[in-house]
Amino acid sequence: MKITVKEALTNADIELEAEPEDYNGEQGLRIVFPDKDSFVMVEKNGEWQVVDEEDVNPELVAAVAQALKPHSRYNSL
Repeated sequence: MKITVKEALTNADIELEAEPEDYNGEQGLRIVFPDKDSFVMVEKNGEWQVVDEEDVNPELVAAVAQALKPHSRYNSL
């Protein structure tokens, strides 16, 4: 699934790919940047959290989580 978020510093649109991934038995999504860097997010207690990286911009995480809310509501991730 493709999602579009605003880059925190420049406010430019960034198109990301969200690919389903099993993360230690939990259903998650690997968020892949155009340059192929990536991180995994898992929904816990209604909140999307990064689970495999520590140095991800919190504003980017919030933007991705916001974009994923309708997806998780309708697809029961």
